[in-house]
Amino acid sequence: GLELMAHGTFDVVVSDLNMPDMNGTEFLQEVRERYPLSARIFYSSCSDQHSILDCLPVIHQFLPKPCPVELLKATIQRAAMIRSLLPNPAMREKVSKMERVPSMPSLYLELVRQLQSMNTCIDDIAKTVSRDIGMTAQILKVVNSAFFGLPQPTSNVGDAINYLGIETVKYLVLAVGVFSQFESKKLGGISLETLWRHSSSTASAAQAIAKSERAGRQLVEDALAAGLLHDVGKVVLASNYPEQYEEVGRSAQAKQTEWLAEEREFFGFDHADVGGYLLGLWGLPPAVVEAVAFHHFPTKSERSSFTALTAVHVANVLAQTQRSSHGGMVPPQIDLLYLAKIGRVSALDTWRDQLNEAPAI
Repeated sequence: GLELMAHGTFDVVVSDLNMPDMNGTEFLQEVRERYPLSARIFYSSCSDQHSILDCLPVIHQFLPKPCPVELLKATIQRAAMIRSLLPNPAMREKVSKMERVPSMPSLYLELVRQLQSMNTCIDDIAKTVSRDIGMTAQILKVVNSAFFGLPQPTSNVGDAINYLGIETVKYLVLAVGVFSQFESKKLGGISLETLWRHSSSTASAAQAIAKSERAGRQLVEDALAAGLLHDVGKVVLASNYPEQYEEVGRSAQAKQTEWLAEEREFFGFDHADVGGYLLGLWGLPPAVVEAVAFHHFPTKSERSSFTALTAVHVANVLAQTQRSSHGGMVPPQIDLLYLAKIGRVSALDTWRDQLNEAPAI
């Protein structure tokens, strides 16, 4: 496999665990270091779950063995198609190498304490995980893998943890180390607490908006998860380019422009591009990936009806415009052309009311 890759370009690599000369983990580690632009998919049976989970840091997605042909085709196709979300090869390489999204130290330590306690229940763990962007992304990555055999993708953190069970979550956190802490509470010019508060407000507002539309349970859960994860790209950029990202914030404040515009000026892409690519690479539900990738530019979506993207786009703007301070930066605007396309301009006032009434999650 490595010899083939040395003489050609491969978008996706699928590897078994047990091979004669080099096991799948070692092989994909080599792929990660030498050819990071290739999506890495693991293919194995469920006979040794811990061996599979040990591979998590170098794997983007898992597939069960044996694997239905249509599932294999669909997984490979999605992995190849998400390249269009982030055209910049250098940034794709950075994102592809990421083992985890850093978490807030206080929440990470709280989760460790809970997992070491004899009295912790699944609800306690789910509440802690759902309060952190990095933990939420990683848990949904694991449970949405085809390896775990869910009948359909889930974006509900509580359901995900309940499905995995406390012992599996404990193994992931304490043995595999799927979560990590930010070294500083403020990195790349962003405050994790401020980012969390905005993500939480956006998530609860997106959930309320979806409920006001009488959307089905899955759409409501997708809106909630995407609202929480919509700025995950900021965490990725801040952790990979701390000095440049701090300059983005200073420039946006000095010029009184939108943060997004300065990201595009500095990098040629923005946090929505990065977040959508990461979550797509990790195999999260397509509706969540779309909402994160297009939450600033919803007209990029080909859909012409209310979706989780609609709820997150509106919730993000309303959550920012109703803040008392924007630090000298211009908040984003609602895309009225998009709302006209899906026939929901008249619902905007109702959604504003929903934001005022939505409790923090």
